[in-house]
Amino acid sequence: MEPFLAANMAGLRRLDMRHEIRADPTVRLLLKPGSRIGALPLLSPATHKVAAGLLIEPRFRWESLGAVFNAIGFSVEPELGGAPLVPGSAREIPPWMLAGPVIERIAGLLRHRRRGFVERSETRASPRGRVEWTTWATKQVPRGSWSTFPCRFSEPDDDPDLMASIRWTLGRLKENLSTIAWSPPAKHLLHRTAELESQVGPGILRRPSVEWLRAGDSEWVVAAMEAMGWIAEERGLGGARSLDGLAWDLSIDAVWEAWVTAFSADLARSLGMTASPFQAARRPLRWHGPAHSMSALVPDVEIRGTNRVIWVDAKYKAHLDLLTRRGWTAQSQDVQNAHRADLHQALAYASLADAPQVDTLLLYPQLATHTLCPATVATVTSGRRRVRLVLAAVPFGYRNPEQKEQCLRSFRDLLAA
Repeated sequence: MEPFLAANMAGLRRLDMRHEIRADPTVRLLLKPGSRIGALPLLSPATHKVAAGLLIEPRFRWESLGAVFNAIGFSVEPELGGAPLVPGSAREIPPWMLAGPVIERIAGLLRHRRRGFVERSETRASPRGRVEWTTWATKQVPRGSWSTFPCRFSEPDDDPDLMASIRWTLGRLKENLSTIAWSPPAKHLLHRTAELESQVGPGILRRPSVEWLRAGDSEWVVAAMEAMGWIAEERGLGGARSLDGLAWDLSIDAVWEAWVTAFSADLARSLGMTASPFQAARRPLRWHGPAHSMSALVPDVEIRGTNRVIWVDAKYKAHLDLLTRRGWTAQSQDVQNAHRADLHQALAYASLADAPQVDTLLLYPQLATHTLCPATVATVTSGRRRVRLVLAAVPFGYRNPEQKEQCLRSFRDLLAA
C-alpha cells in the first residue's frame, strides 16, 4: 500500500481524500472523499504511469449540481489539467461541466475585447489607404474598370483569427450540448451560446490553436484561448468524442457558498430587504499590540432592512442532519468541536449589527427529502436587542419552481416569527 500511496498522494490530496489502511483479515486501503469532486489518474506504483482513473461524483447527483450551476451562472470553475488524462472519465461526466467555464471565459473576452488594426484588401470606387496601381493597370484597365481601385488599408476591428476560433468553439459546444438539450443547465448554456453567437456575428470558422497567442495578449484572451483549446483537442471533462478526459477538481464548498449567496438574494427580495454578499459584508478587526490573527469577520451574506439585520453563513456540513437524527450528546468529539466553533462564529456575526432585531442563519445542505426546509432556532435577548441563531437546511438545487417558492415561503414564515 505504501508504494501506491507514495505514487498517488499528490492526486489524493488534490481531491481532499483521506485514506486508511486496514487488515481485517486482508490488507485493504479505504479512501474517503472530502469536500471536492473531480477526476484524476491513478499511477502504477511500479512504473508511475497511468493505470486507472478515479472519479468522485457529487453527493447530490449531477442533476442537482447542474441546477445549482444554472442558478449561480457557472461562476465557480473547476481546476483543470495539471495531470495526465484520466482513462474513461469523459463519458461519465455531463457536457455542461466543461461547456459552462468555456462559455463564461468567451463571454469575459467579449466583454473586455480590445480592437486592433486589421489590414484589409478591397476594390473601391474611391481610393483608401494604398492603391495597388500595378493591379489596377493590369486587371482593372483591361476590363474597362477605370473608376474602381484595388486598395489595401488598415482599420480597427477584432482579430479575425480569434473571432473565427470563437465561432468554431461555440458551434462545437452547441453540438455537444444538444445531446442533453432537455436538461436545465444545457438549456441555459445553449441560450448563452446563442447570445454569444449574435455578438460575434457570422463569418469564417476555424479550429482554435494556442499558437495564435501573441505577447501582450490580455488575460481574457489567454483564458479564452486555453478554454477553446480544451474543446479543440476533444479532451473535455464530459461529452467528448474520446473516452479519456482532463484531470479536474472542484470545491463543493465554493459551489455551496455561491448557491447560498444566490438563495440569500432571492430571500432578501421576498422580504423586501437588501442582500450584500461576501466582501460587502466584511467587517475588519483592528488589532493593537505585537500579535494579531485574522484580519476580519466575513459573513457570506448580509441582509439588511429597517431595524433588522440577517447574517447568512454557508456550511457544507452534515451537522444539522446529524443533530436532528441523533442529538448533541451522541455526536463525536470532532463534530461537537466543529459545530461549537460554527456557533461561536455565528454569534460573533450577531455582535456586528446594532439593529434591534438580528438573525444569524447557518445554512446547511438538505440531505433528506422534506416538504419544507427544516430549521431550528435559538433566541438570546440582551436588553432591547433580540438575537436569534437559526440552523436551517436548503436544497442543493431545486427540483422545480414550486419547490423554490415553497422553500422561500418557509423561510419568510420562520423569519417573520
